[in-house]
Amino acid sequence: MFLALGILTVIALRSVRNNRLVQTTGAVWLVFNVLHFTYHMQHLDMYNTRDQVLNVLFLGAMVLVAALLLVPVRPARQGGTR
Repeated sequence: MFLALGILTVIALRSVRNNRLVQTTGAVWLVFNVLHFTYHMQHLDMYNTRDQVLNVLFLGAMVLVAALLLVPVRPARQGGTR
């Protein structure tokens, strides 16, 4: 699964102007990260305090980063006039 996500991410990075591909990649990562985040939030008791905080921060950040990929990018304007 991680290999498949990695390959999809590399393809999206090489085709960054393809909004649909980038958004699909973001959606796939978002589904994974939400499930991963949810699992770890339900099992925080197995970690010490520092690891609990780091789990919440980093896994939460991964959810936010994946969600940002869903925001469409506006195409650059042609020409230099406004």
